[in-house]
Amino acid sequence: MPEQQLNLARLARPLTSLGPGRRLGLWVAGCALDCPGCISPELRNSAAGKLIGSEQLAQHILAMPEPLDGLSLSGGEPFDQAPALAALWSRLKPARPRWNLLIFSGYSHRHLRRLPQAQGLLGCCDLLIAGPYRAGKVSTEPLLASRNQQTLPLSPRGEQMLAALHDPVPNANIGQDSQGRGWLIGILDPEQRQQLHQDLGLVRGGIR
Repeated sequence: MPEQQLNLARLARPLTSLGPGRRLGLWVAGCALDCPGCISPELRNSAAGKLIGSEQLAQHILAMPEPLDGLSLSGGEPFDQAPALAALWSRLKPARPRWNLLIFSGYSHRHLRRLPQAQGLLGCCDLLIAGPYRAGKVSTEPLLASRNQQTLPLSPRGEQMLAALHDPVPNANIGQDSQGRGWLIGILDPEQRQQLHQDLGLVRGGIR
């Protein structure tokens, strides 16, 4: 069977702003949704990423030296590339049994349950952040960008992760792209994000 290919935009580690513990963040490129005020509009376009095989990416991740607690998937829209990401996780999980999986999706959980191609990845997910971003509905809940979104534990491990999200104070990390430019990683309201970009001299825009 041919190796599953996914459209990878970015990797960052170790993160503390996209779930409990120290995490690896993975962003895919490409999104069929068009949410006004999207936090990462540059990743809607599939041209923002590069194709890579799930096995090749798994080998790269497993060679990372830092001890991590889990993987957070964002984008773009992870469930638009669900089979490839499920294949990646099936390769990572046996080698990292203590890792958990958190996924940010612009689709509702109800919608995802009706998509046959989403079931493999949905079945791997421990904690799902689901729902489209709605500008003007700023949330104060951890990991939610807007109040309409839901935090859904899908496994016993997900329940533990949810219990660990006790601090509603926004948290952010600083990443660096391949050109050496800084970028902001985290769930912040638009005013906070803009102020941090100005204070830190980061590139325009943000990323979840």
